[in-house]
Amino acid sequence: MGFATKKPKRWELQQLTWTFISIAMFVPLPVHLFPFVMLSQARKSKIRSWYVTAVALLLVELTLFASFIVFFGTISQGMLLTLGGYVTSYIVGNGLLLNRAKPYLQRLELAEIRPLAWIATASSRERLQQLPQATLDTPQLFIERLLHWRKEIDNRAIHQNIDRIIHLFQLLEKNDKIEAEKFLVRHSTVVNVLMKYDEIENSKLNNAVTAESKKKLEDVIKKAAIAIEQEVTNQFKAGILDVSAETDVYIQTLRNRNLLNE
Repeated sequence: MGFATKKPKRWELQQLTWTFISIAMFVPLPVHLFPFVMLSQARKSKIRSWYVTAVALLLVELTLFASFIVFFGTISQGMLLTLGGYVTSYIVGNGLLLNRAKPYLQRLELAEIRPLAWIATASSRERLQQLPQATLDTPQLFIERLLHWRKEIDNRAIHQNIDRIIHLFQLLEKNDKIEAEKFLVRHSTVVNVLMKYDEIENSKLNNAVTAESKKKLEDVIKKAAIAIEQEVTNQFKAGILDVSAETDVYIQTLRNRNLLNE
């Protein structure tokens, strides 16, 4: 598991390739690379504030380049300020790329599960993940919350059950979006249980009470995964029965028209 997601570290490093290239390119040619990397990451992660920052820093880089052309060939205060601006811009821009690495990777991980919706800032996403489940009613936020607590909780059995729930929810949503919305209401407690488990885990209290509480919450998640699997199975079974009835009628119609030689 990686440092920011449940994906392998190799995957995370591959996604940050351009960040490392940007850091390596200290000399602007004619501007630094980081504004373009920021624009690409903003588009992939669908975070609006990152777009604004990238455009602003690109304008700064273009202004510095224009200043460099004006003062080129001279050793003046203007040239020294321009060079100092380049260094400052390089540090600020690449510092932001490194600071955004974790939320960027987490957004990419989520994008592999379901299409992303645009959000204002990365911090707004973090705040939403911490809200009580009752305030959340979208599939994307539900998946984000599960992924968030999967990362926070140090329990392999719970990790497996969360992965199982996410997979089952994807199947249900693909098969019936209305049922998926009902699912969010029926199983909102799952996220609250994960939140409480993480709270107990972070308390660092190792006694009989906390051990029993954690075991009970883990059992709830396990039973939830079993129940959700049965729910999704019932949905698929109902769909298969509908198709079966339709095909029976179709075959009988063909027979009535003497189109089948049986």
